Order: sequence, then C-alpha cells, then structure tokens
Amino acid sequence: MVTQPRYRTRRFILRQPRAIDEVAAVARLHGWTYVREQPSETGKLHYVTLEAGLPGLLVLYFEHYDPDLCGIAIDSTLGPEPINTVATLVQGTLVPWMLTELLDEIDNGADRAFALRCAGFGVPSEADPAFLARFSATAEDSEPDVRIASIFAMAETGWPECGPILEKTARTDRDPAVRRLAARGAEVLPTMRPEGMPVAVDISDLFPDGAADLHRFAMRQLTHVIMDA
Repeated sequence: MVTQPRYRTRRFILRQPRAIDEVAAVARLHGWTYVREQPSETGKLHYVTLEAGLPGLLVLYFEHYDPDLCGIAIDSTLGPEPINTVATLVQGTLVPWMLTELLDEIDNGADRAFALRCAGFGVPSEADPAFLARFSATAEDSEPDVRIASIFAMAETGWPECGPILEKTARTDRDPAVRRLAARGAEVLPTMRPEGMPVAVDISDLFPDGAADLHRFAMRQLTHVIMDA
C-alpha cells in the first residue's frame, strides 16, 4: 500500500485568544465539517480537526498551553494545490498575524515577548533570515522576559540555525535561570522537527499592509454569524 504524502502550511497565528467560536463561524459559512478533537495533554497541543470540503483536506485549529496563543494550519493528502485555496480563505476571513507584522511587533510592539512567542509557532519550516536576526538580537535584550521569550521561540522553530544562538545564550547570559533555559532549549531544538513531518507548503502573506484594520472588520462580520447561530 502506497502512503500518500502529507502537505501542511505553517501555523497561522490568530490575533484573538481562544478563537474557536470564530473558526466555527467560518466553518459554518464554508461547509467545513467536524472530524475530531485532541484534548490538551502534557507536551501536546489542544487540536480540533475540520474537513474543508474534501476528504484529505483538513483545517487544524490549535490552542497552545499559553491561553492567548492559538492558530490554524492546513493539511492535505491531496497534494499541495488544494491548500492554497483554503489558506487564502483563512487569511481573508480570520486575518491572522502576517509575518511582516510579527517582525515589526518584535521590533516595536507593546508586547515584544508575546510577539516572539507567536513567531516561534508561526514561522515557516525553513529558517528565515529576518526572524533569525530578531531571535539573535532579542536573545541579548535588556529585558529578561524578552530574552526568555526568544529562547522559547527559537526552540519551537526547530531550526538548526537557532542552535548556536541558544548555545551562546546558555554560556553568556547574566541570569543563571536564563542560561539554564537556553541550555534546555538547545537540547530540545533537534526534536521539534522529527522525521516524517508533512511536506511544508510555503504560503505568502495575503495582506502585507493594513491587516489590523481588516481584522477588526472581519471580526465584526463573524460576530454576526456567531450571534445568528
């Protein structure tokens, strides 16, 4: 029996915490159907799986252990092409964080630590030079919570290129707790991208500019759907 290869997008990080109601509203509008739910367990995310119109084309909604962090990935055994349509729909109706926005939030945002955590879960599977530069810089930030968030983000990416940054932080950070955390991050980094992972499908930002305003409009529209359910 030949096993069909799986294809999957990066995680699209949603702006609102615990966005299952908004995702369910999009599902009702577009005919996605419930498949299964994986409750949160130690070391595992809470997942809800929806079928996006075709068997083998799935929308995976997840909630992180951090209650403010949730998102969506699209998974397919039908090849990479069907993913693009659903990814466009997800970006157009839920308006998740765009990668360009996360870079700016890491540099200038009010909560740079949270932006780093979002980036760790939402970056592409291959190392991105712009994010690597931010991880390297924030690993030496004056604020401990930013340095800690940077460590968590790098470990979550699974990028081998983050290894030297984590190892340097483990040697040189002025806070012993941060050094220990960085050493642990360097240890778990190789386990985050095990063999047999789905083939990555690269999806570009749909709205590189003005996404925050579009998100507010989209949420108003979805609120009507939720209230009418």
